[in-house]
Amino acid sequence: MMPKYFLRIFGCSMNYADAARIAAVLEENGWEKTDKPEEANAYFLITCAVKQKAEDKVFGYLKDLAKWKKKKTGRILGITGCMVRKTSKQSDAKRDKLLNRSPILDLVWKIEDTAQLPELMESGEKNTAEKIADYFHITPNFRVKSAALIPIMTGCDNFCTYCVVPFARGREVSRSEKEILVECKNAIKQGVKEITLLGQNVDSYQKQTGKFAQLLEKVAQVKGLQRLRFTSSHPKDFNAGVIEVMRKYPNIEKHLHLPAQHGDNEILRRMNRGYTSEEFLEKIKLLREKIPSISITTDLIVGFPGESEAQFKRLLKFYREADFDFCFFSKYSPRPETPAAKFPNQIPEKIKAERWKKLNALVVKITKKKYAKLKGKTLEVLVERCREGICEGRSSEAYLVKFAGNAKLIGKFVKIKITQPREVELWGEKV
Repeated sequence: MMPKYFLRIFGCSMNYADAARIAAVLEENGWEKTDKPEEANAYFLITCAVKQKAEDKVFGYLKDLAKWKKKKTGRILGITGCMVRKTSKQSDAKRDKLLNRSPILDLVWKIEDTAQLPELMESGEKNTAEKIADYFHITPNFRVKSAALIPIMTGCDNFCTYCVVPFARGREVSRSEKEILVECKNAIKQGVKEITLLGQNVDSYQKQTGKFAQLLEKVAQVKGLQRLRFTSSHPKDFNAGVIEVMRKYPNIEKHLHLPAQHGDNEILRRMNRGYTSEEFLEKIKLLREKIPSISITTDLIVGFPGESEAQFKRLLKFYREADFDFCFFSKYSPRPETPAAKFPNQIPEKIKAERWKKLNALVVKITKKKYAKLKGKTLEVLVERCREGICEGRSSEAYLVKFAGNAKLIGKFVKIKITQPREVELWGEKV
């Protein structure tokens, strides 16, 4: 009987893309995936370290997994993702601090060392004598057969003062255009209908202006691709060339996620974002002129060190001016290794919470108003999941749409007429 593994994924789309490569490596080495932890011989967590809350959640899971591990002899417990700094095992003299903090862990590995995983699981030492296979050369095992997450790069060179990503994933490295196109074509041959190109900053692909627009156009032209998405863009690098390609190809999503992080220029400067609020607003103005049906979402942080009440009010004013369709926002969380964690004037949690509530009220108000205008409209939705007679998926504009249906619709594009706009989702009926 083949040994079984279970994956628990936290965080961003990049972690889900990583899971496809981890699955491929394990299955090529005789392991079988299970969706039931109680059946698993190995349990791996793909972690996020963007906020302290994300790390705390992982440590909470580890406490519960102590019981899981004791129930069957020889079970393996490991961690990868952004919380890991050094590929190592408990038996290593020099090991990652996670292994010291959680003795029940057997191993941890940096995501770029995924090709080493079977070796780490079987032996006491990792092999450093031979060159480790390139992470990107692992052929992913797509679990959602209708959609594929395809990384075009890894790492980040922006060093925003609040962000741990450059320390967790390393410096920016881009894949070759040829390699990406091959993976996209192979995904479509496997039945994939929607591809999402991933990167911490896709607009800096190959570190040359225009290169991402060129790649986006070539992927859009791949025969059989019905929908193309990409994330994340960076406001300082997002440009008119990308907008033109988005306008030109109907299979490219009518949505852009453009993380602003704040609306006050002094805060943006101290965040090391590389643009002003005025420059940001000019870019989305151009985007709406070229693609009137576009939906635009963003990320924002409240309570960044030194944020005054006046600066927070400028953030709210900026949000109203940008007229975003939706926003993912959070209270600032100091991260080890980042400069902002040492900045003076850290904002008390009580004030962060108050500002979060005010921003939340504004986000809900604007999104609700925008969604109300969609009543009666018909959207094309790629069905992602169905449960207890309710299906859900996303439209080209990235709207979350729910409707009555069955599991036979999963992986299919369906036309849905919107009948009930709600605060952060749309309900409708199949046309």
